[in-house]
Amino acid sequence: MTVSTDVPPKNICGDRSVEMEEDGEYQRQLAVFVHSCTEKGIELVKIGELIAGLPQRRSFLDIGAGGGDLTLPISSSFEATTVVEPNSLQAHRLQRRCPGFRVVNDRWDRVALGAERFDFILCSHVLYYIPEGAWLSTIEKMHTHLESGGCVAIVIQSPMGEVAEFFSRFTRYDVNILGLWGDLIRKYGDEAVEVRYFVNEIYTESLDDMVSIGLFLLIDRNFRSHEDEIRKYFEECHKTPGGYRLRQDDILLVIRK
Repeated sequence: MTVSTDVPPKNICGDRSVEMEEDGEYQRQLAVFVHSCTEKGIELVKIGELIAGLPQRRSFLDIGAGGGDLTLPISSSFEATTVVEPNSLQAHRLQRRCPGFRVVNDRWDRVALGAERFDFILCSHVLYYIPEGAWLSTIEKMHTHLESGGCVAIVIQSPMGEVAEFFSRFTRYDVNILGLWGDLIRKYGDEAVEVRYFVNEIYTESLDDMVSIGLFLLIDRNFRSHEDEIRKYFEECHKTPGGYRLRQDDILLVIRK
């Protein structure tokens, strides 16, 4: 199936501005995704392995924490937690839910942390919202705020696998993981950079829920006008006995200091 669209081709990494869903719909889609996906559990295992190797666990910074599904369990391993979240509604919800956190409602590129340092910095599924040309400088700023012996963990969708194929049907998917990996090695050295790969499963019993997840993954609400084509795609490509299944391949980039 080839989908033609009058929506401009979108690089999910943010080379053009996207029109985000209204908060209520975004929260609904997010809830369906979290409920249907094994990602957070697998991601926590991988992150737990990194945290176990840290020389100290005093401070944790989560950049783009969203609703805090990863922030909360990870924070229990640290004495203090700081969150940077540009979405004001998400930031306010998280602050109410976790009054002990320091929550900064702003974009990472505008946040001023002075000489503050963190033992662990997480940036999970955030680079899509940042132009690719700014990826390295974005990570350099994170690295600047690392304690010696600490690490930055960046999670990003792999350019291979079923979710990547889904993106490629409806938009341009050109996440330059190899280029970023190479840039990081040249900047910090081969021994400081590590790449891990993990696969999780998205499963729903209803087609409506899988379509909601598809729209959530595509980020831009303009794709709502292609909901029928998205529905047909999942029906044809991902129907299984009793429901719908989509495999998601993720990459975990680790930069140590």
